This record gives sequence, structure tokens and C-alpha cells, in this order.
Amino acid sequence: MIKRKICLFTAHSPKVGGGGAILRSLVANLPDIDILWTYIGNGPVEGYEEGYLGQALMGGPMLKDLLQTRQMLNGGKIAFIDNIIKKLLAIDCDGYWIVSHNEGLRIAVELSTHQTERPVHMTVHDDWAGALCARSVRYRFMAGAAQKLTVTALKTIPSFDLISAGMRDHYRKLSARRGEVCHRYLPESAILSGDKPDNKNEVLVGHIGSIYDKKDLFNFISLLKEFYQQENKKVTLQMWGCHLKLSDVPQPLRHNIKFYDTLSEDKVVPELAKCDFVYCMYPLGKALHTFSKTSLPTKLSSYLQAARPIFGHGPADSTLAEFLDTTKLGGMWSVRDKQQGFKALEMISALNPDHQQWQDARRLYFGEKNLQVMNKALNTK
Repeated sequence: MIKRKICLFTAHSPKVGGGGAILRSLVANLPDIDILWTYIGNGPVEGYEEGYLGQALMGGPMLKDLLQTRQMLNGGKIAFIDNIIKKLLAIDCDGYWIVSHNEGLRIAVELSTHQTERPVHMTVHDDWAGALCARSVRYRFMAGAAQKLTVTALKTIPSFDLISAGMRDHYRKLSARRGEVCHRYLPESAILSGDKPDNKNEVLVGHIGSIYDKKDLFNFISLLKEFYQQENKKVTLQMWGCHLKLSDVPQPLRHNIKFYDTLSEDKVVPELAKCDFVYCMYPLGKALHTFSKTSLPTKLSSYLQAARPIFGHGPADSTLAEFLDTTKLGGMWSVRDKQQGFKALEMISALNPDHQQWQDARRLYFGEKNLQVMNKALNTK
């Protein structure tokens, strides 16, 4: 059988971030499709050298970046974009798979308008206006242009997939088109046994990655400390790969937090499995409300592998809250009321899902359905 050739483009390294983890899980499990991963960034990365297309447009000196990014979002002619399109059009492939992150949104639109022989499929992990602009001081004022270009992309590109049902509904309102939801893929074997650890008189809580608001983090640690003091237990929040330092933490809380270097997922998941439960934050502030309703924390797929209950901290209408409500694998603290937080901790402390519950959640969110979505999208002629 002749494999269909697909050119995947990302405006980030294949080995970086949650988006990279999602895409790697899909690419590795689509054996009937020949995928060339092209990308822009600081330089070629090991194992993906063939696909490196050069430096990114975004980033770098502020004034130049602001001018170029605004022009890119507003549809202005940019030599950099033209050059990337030229390189992509020269690749021998049957179709394109473009991730909308950063320059990817404009490139997806340009590829769809420059030619129609090779279909373009777009993947959206974060909304440009509601996430990339809202989380950035540099690009915040470009949200209007970003949303306009997003709507253009949704109406122009033949097919697209989205990271959550919340994003699907949001984009359907913007464009009157319905995309497919696609998450990361996890095989059955990825889920650990889920045996509850015995940490004696200490409660260990795990977390990976960065946090959105250090004040919310400190509120959570204070909540933990007060709750477990009632049981004469020490509590320690173990954080792998967090950008904070111990000096950033208020003095009274420093004995309740430990920072560790970033570990690869295969190494950090067994460490998370030793924790009593894990912590997942999503932004509570109004500025990032669209982000919390449309994106999905990639760390949930790592937490699921560790098979430890999840303490969610974020808006009640967030995708994080929806995940926990659907899977019943954790509890949510959505307001700054201490008693509500205590109730969530009581529930988490008593929670001990069996292996089948973890597998059910895997199938529902990170199962084979995601491969079916991508197979269908990338095999469309």
C-alpha cells in the first residue's frame, strides 16, 4: 500500500511543550501515513533535522517583533511568510497539517489560498486571541487582529481539529463551522497500576510544569498546610519544572514546597505516582477566561498515567473542571473560599479510583478515537 504523504508544520520544535507531546503521540501512532515534520525555531533538533526550515519570525527584539507580528496578523505581505510558503509548496506531499500556534495560523491561511490541490488541515491547541494574546504582555493589544485572522482561517481551511469541546463550541459561534476534537493519544499500557502510596505522616502532592498565578499557588499551599495540620501531618508540594524559585515563596510556606528540575515524562510519571495526589491549576482571572474555557492542560495526560487523584484549581466552567466532573478522578476548587477548598481536599483524600476508572478516562479523552480523527482528516483528498 502506498502511504499518503503529509507535511506537518509547527512554529515550535517537535520536542517542546504540551503541543509537541500531543503531536508526537499522534504521529507515532499513524503508521499508514508518511509524515514529514517541518518546523521553525532556534535551530534543528535531534531526530528532526530534515524538517528544520529556519528561524522563527516571532520573538526577538521587541519593536521589530511587534511590527512584524501585527503585520502578519493583519494579513500584510511579509517576506518571511512568503519564504516559508515557498518551502512548504516545494515539499513532495499529498496534503498539509498545520498547527495554528504563532506563525502557523497565517501559514495555514496562505497555504489554503495559494493552492487547492493538496488539502490543508489545521490543528488548534490554543486560541490565538484568548490564549496567546491574553497571556502575553507583548501581544496583548493584537487580540482583535488575531481573532479576525482566526475566523478567516476557520472559514477558509478545509478541515480543523480542536483541543476541547469548549473550543469547538467557541469556534462554532465564531465561524458557523464545527471542528473535531482531538487530544493526545495514550495506549492502555501507559497507565500505571494506581496503587495508593503510603507516605506515613507526610502528604505528598505532585505538580509538573509552570503555573499561571503565584498568588493562587500560595493560596493553595496555605490551604494544604492548614487542612493537614488538623491531622498532624506535614504536607509537601513537589514541583517539577516550575519557573519559580524558593525565594519567590512566602517564608511561612517554604517548608511546604520543593522545586525540582524538569524531567522527561517517562521519569517524572513514576515520581508523580508516589504522591498522594497531584495539583492542576488553570487561570481564575477574567483576562484568561477564554483560555481556561477552550484549552486543556496537557499535564492531565501525564497525571492520568501516574494514576493519582487530581486536585483542580480554576474556574468552574473551565475545561479542567469539565474533565474532573466527567471522569470523577478528582475535585475542583473554583472559588477562594477556604471551606470549599477543605471540602475538595476531604474528597481527594478519600478518593482511590481503581485501574478500570483510569482506563475509562484514558479511552474517553486520550484513547483511539483521537487517532481515528486524525486518520480521517489527513486521508481526505
